[in-house]
Amino acid sequence: MTEADVVNAPGTDAVPRVFSESDFKFSKPEDFFFQRLTQEGNLVGNEPRLSPGTLKRLYEQLVFGRLFDEKATNLSTLREIGTYAPGKGQEAAQVGPVNALETGDWYVPMYRDSAGMLAFGMPALKLLQYWGGDERGMQLPDDLNMLPLAVPVATQLPHAAGLAMAKRILGEKAVTFVVTGDGGTSKADFHEALNIAGVYDLPVVFGVENNQWALSVKRKSQTASKTIAQKAVAYGFEGILVDGNDVIASYEATKYAVEKARKGGGPTLIEYSTYRMGPHTTAELVSNKLKAPDEVLEWEKRSPITRFEKYLRSRGILDDRTKEATADAAQARMSDAIAAYRATSPAGPASIFDYTFSSMTPNLAAERAEVFGVPEEAPQPVEETVVAGGRPGVNIRNAVNMALREGMLRDKNVVLFGEDVGKNGGVFQVTRGLQDEFGPDRVFDTPLAELSIAGIFVGLSIGGLVPVAEFQFDGFIIPAFDQIFSHIARMRNRTRGRFTQRGVIRFPYGAGIRPPELHSESPEAYFAHTPGLKVVIPSTPYDAKGLLASALEDPDPVVFMEPKKLYDSPKSEVPEQEYRIPIGKAKVVKSGKDITLVSYGAMMVPTMQAAEALENENSVTAEVIDLRTVSPIDFATIIASVQKTGRLVVVHEAPRNAGIGAEIAATVAERALDSLRAPVKRVTGFDIPVPLARLEDNYIPNKERVLKAALELVNY
Repeated sequence: MTEADVVNAPGTDAVPRVFSESDFKFSKPEDFFFQRLTQEGNLVGNEPRLSPGTLKRLYEQLVFGRLFDEKATNLSTLREIGTYAPGKGQEAAQVGPVNALETGDWYVPMYRDSAGMLAFGMPALKLLQYWGGDERGMQLPDDLNMLPLAVPVATQLPHAAGLAMAKRILGEKAVTFVVTGDGGTSKADFHEALNIAGVYDLPVVFGVENNQWALSVKRKSQTASKTIAQKAVAYGFEGILVDGNDVIASYEATKYAVEKARKGGGPTLIEYSTYRMGPHTTAELVSNKLKAPDEVLEWEKRSPITRFEKYLRSRGILDDRTKEATADAAQARMSDAIAAYRATSPAGPASIFDYTFSSMTPNLAAERAEVFGVPEEAPQPVEETVVAGGRPGVNIRNAVNMALREGMLRDKNVVLFGEDVGKNGGVFQVTRGLQDEFGPDRVFDTPLAELSIAGIFVGLSIGGLVPVAEFQFDGFIIPAFDQIFSHIARMRNRTRGRFTQRGVIRFPYGAGIRPPELHSESPEAYFAHTPGLKVVIPSTPYDAKGLLASALEDPDPVVFMEPKKLYDSPKSEVPEQEYRIPIGKAKVVKSGKDITLVSYGAMMVPTMQAAEALENENSVTAEVIDLRTVSPIDFATIIASVQKTGRLVVVHEAPRNAGIGAEIAATVAERALDSLRAPVKRVTGFDIPVPLARLEDNYIPNKERVLKAALELVNY
């Protein structure tokens, strides 16, 4: 049924206005196709404003990009490097755009952008190292404003939006250029990044190398839109469709978008229409065999290098001798890179531990020593100064607010963002008043897009800010997990320290306030199991402020989980002055000699209640430990206590299976089995979804369950 059918239907008085492509003055893609060189190499329009030297450099980069691609493909076939993603045929869509960038601008490539990365200044040796399975390949030169290539498809797009936002907040005129393929436009990352860029009018240019294939899926199966470029209209900015096999058109279109962004004109989406002449990767060849021979032949006629050569000859810039010299220089450069790659010795096996965190944690040092024989580093003593007195009647939500305010006063690069954190102050009012004090550039609301909240975190951090991302509820963190797991947690590792992810991810967690479904989760084990993250969970207002103060200064990314059941009570005095509680240091909140109780967060309440009942009703003294940090866990404090008491109960609200309690129990068994007088007990949530309000209390560990487990061990 069309709009006309509705309008002409009997009895219709009024109909809604139906949008269609015609509303955007759109008929066929050819009407918007920007081309400067025809397939035969003839110029369309006036001569480009590019010097002969620049045109020659573009040609040299195209030639070297093609040669690198062919050699890397061969090396992969010979197993000298691993799986490689060829970009043959797409060189103009990469070389043209990166040359439109200026000093200070940033390039965020995708994994198929070898020609673009090389043209932007990436050493060929580094690329060979990366595809050869050596992390040192993504240890980018310090003066290269380029993010590491992203393997998870399109996940780099929110990074670019965050990077562009950071540079604008810092008052820099830098523009960010980011690329994905036509397949990447089907990802949520694409839509959320473009939406945020449009909402904030960011200085970012989104490039889509439409090579007509996403592995084995043709472009027409990715979207029903006639073009990808037209999608920009839905996000409130301009879209451009370019002949991506035309290096001059690719350069000029990108130059227009970059300069517009630099002047405050906002983002642009550019679709570079090109073709992938090779397979998706060298790990599979089937996708290439699915292409129709006449399709491949037709695109071979549109070769970006051949047509540019014809144009350069017509200008007198290229002749047979120059062409041969360019090819010889490319061969020599490539031979040198391959020789250097073959001569590079592998890094030492123990180096795999070097860049997970800014400094070696005790647990990692023990693992490294056990397997590789590297002596354990003596742990530095962690001093915790207790500050008495302060503002009375402070709850956890107030304490977190105090810490955020102090952190923002202390460091002007701290920015706070998330859903409803601005004027509203967050759904739990934790950020109340901060936007009024620090302004909308430092405290700002985001669209309802958790994936992109985590994604822009990456770019903000690399861009020089200290991002503090708030997620409204525990269950809402799951859409962001890809960004947290794939990028935030491992950026230091995969770039060998070139880029890090300083900042804090905050969210309320846990049951006990009777909210709707998926608002009561305890997902700490997901994050504790992710190398590169520190996970902090306070249980008191005093600890909440001190731990968050440390998290804001920590050089590693910190997941800061706030027990929503404790937001309002208990209340206590919290010092107005600044103080720090070390991350990774547990606290013995009650001394005892008969049994050790370990917990954290909201579960400290029933744990302490059980400890008091043990002493008052059973003459059993329990030593109670508040972990405060669940990754890395302070096993030294736990082991010392177990060696004294001989008994251990671990309490947490999250499901039992593979939870924090399991890790503690296993480690105690490994290191202090001889000290145990009874088996380790766990009192946890059940391995089921958290029940809704009416049955929620049956799920949450309580005093009676903790007390029962403790007495079983005492009487064992």
